[in-house]
Amino acid sequence: MSSFTPHFIQDFKARAIGYCALFLLMSTHLSMEAAAQEAFLTVRGEVVNELSLSMADLQAMPPFFIRDVPVIPERVRDRKDEELVTQTTFRGVLLRDVLYKAGMKHKRKWEPGVLIRVLNRAGRDVVFSFGEIFYSSIGRSVLLAYERDGKPCPLTLVVATDIHDGRMMADPSEIRVARVDVELLAYEDKAQNRVRPPSTEFTIADQASSKTRVVKPADLKKFPMVHIPAAVLIGDCEGFHGIHSLDGVSLSVLLKRFLAIPDPAPYNRYVLITSEDGYAATFSFGELFNSRLGDQVVIATMKDGKPLPPSDGFAMSIVEEDSTGGRSVKRIKRIEVY
Repeated sequence: MSSFTPHFIQDFKARAIGYCALFLLMSTHLSMEAAAQEAFLTVRGEVVNELSLSMADLQAMPPFFIRDVPVIPERVRDRKDEELVTQTTFRGVLLRDVLYKAGMKHKRKWEPGVLIRVLNRAGRDVVFSFGEIFYSSIGRSVLLAYERDGKPCPLTLVVATDIHDGRMMADPSEIRVARVDVELLAYEDKAQNRVRPPSTEFTIADQASSKTRVVKPADLKKFPMVHIPAAVLIGDCEGFHGIHSLDGVSLSVLLKRFLAIPDPAPYNRYVLITSEDGYAATFSFGELFNSRLGDQVVIATMKDGKPLPPSDGFAMSIVEEDSTGGRSVKRIKRIEVY
């Protein structure tokens, strides 16, 4: 006869169920911890080293702290919607530092034509230009935040210099780097002492609507002029060309006049300015239509109170905020919206 009583068997079953539940709970916890350490942010495309980063990888990078960022929803314009606006403090890693870690494949005259697209798990994407991340102070405000008001938060893309929160994005999962498909002939021109004739007009083209518009000097005179008192014209290839005053038309105003730019603007689009020698620079819709610095991107026609010299064409791009003249496209041939 067995010595195991019904009471003993019932107690054994209860203990077994308890152990199984504890094991399952511990396994789930360990799985969640492991998942948290798995790569959830990738860097792909035109970089030296593609990256797969976990939260621990990001937290191991130099942190950056931005205090009291105004988070203003799109379309909020006045105080009647004050309850929708917050001031929030973020800590994280700069997008610029993540890109430095990956290494930019394109250098010198090729780099202004680079754009950075950030995508999240929901399929949303926003675009940044190379210049706003690496030449402009905007680059010190684009944060991949993992803390919000001192507490851990899901990874969040934050742009502190934007007016509205249209480029703020939860759960970014991929950073995709690309260069525009424009053949660069500037080095070949320089080697062969080829001098291209000065431009007398340029074309604005919207790739989405197929709408085009030829712009001549007389057209630009109809716009209000923006004055840049001290533009530093310096580049990695061309050297220091001095500090000059320039006058011209705001690029954002020009595009709004000739194209149907909605409000809020679609932040996954960008502008490409090219010269006849293939020199090109990109500008994101975010920096043009949602940044406090957007009016500093100018299509200049006057330098030091006089029309541009023939070597610059009748119009050139200039960005007062940029630390270098890398996005100064001379002899503008096309301004394209993608």
